[in-house]
Amino acid sequence: MIQKNSSPAAKIWYIAYPFLFYYAVMLVAMTLAQWVFGSGNEQFVTCQLLATLVTIPFMMPFYRQDQALLGIPGTKPEFTKEKAITAGFVIVTAALIGIGLDNLISMSPLVSMSVGYQEANAGFYGGTLVMELLSSALFTPILEELVFRGILFGRLKRLLPKWWAVFLSALLFAVMHFNIVQFIYALLMGLVLAVFVEWGGNVCYAVFGHMTVNLIAVLRTETGILDRTVKADLFSWVISGAALSAGVGLLSAFLLKECRKKG
Repeated sequence: MIQKNSSPAAKIWYIAYPFLFYYAVMLVAMTLAQWVFGSGNEQFVTCQLLATLVTIPFMMPFYRQDQALLGIPGTKPEFTKEKAITAGFVIVTAALIGIGLDNLISMSPLVSMSVGYQEANAGFYGGTLVMELLSSALFTPILEELVFRGILFGRLKRLLPKWWAVFLSALLFAVMHFNIVQFIYALLMGLVLAVFVEWGGNVCYAVFGHMTVNLIAVLRTETGILDRTVKADLFSWVISGAALSAGVGLLSAFLLKECRKKG
């Protein structure tokens, strides 16, 4: 079992191993899926969905082992009214912060400057709506939260002060997006999702938050429901800033409530 007084090399490997394993399995699965179905934008989401479904079972043992070491039983979590209220709070908060951040970044020069972001969008939104919902809004959040908040964040907390663990788990999450636009968005949302896990007490809250922002991203891209809020006029800036401010306010209230609860 890794300890805070373990060697630096042991600590780095303890963090890096599940991260590298996740990346390797996902890469191999994605490569095989693209070899079978094709590597065009139309096939990208299908291949990503298949790679995600393949990778989830490989990462579950890491999560279960870490939970067992923390003394957390592997039983199905009990559903309570309080947990349902917390989940609803997380969903609303994530939606407001996600919309505000997405709008503000979309209206900045970064989007037109980032070729990587434009190429990523062409792949993410090149399939059918059903496949995009299954991949981006359902299974990708499950896998990514399992890895980044369930495993990596938990391991970082064992070695580092809490806020360093929050930041580094978000940074690793952001690095995996490979372009400046998604890096900034993923870094900031990663901080929010780690807060949900730490003070909500369950990785499921990060999954709910992640699903929410990805669902909104898919729907706004495919239906144009929020186009009016990204026209870079006064209304767009005000409504986007208001959404982000409201989300941050709710997040602060969530933190305060949980901190009081824990004494």
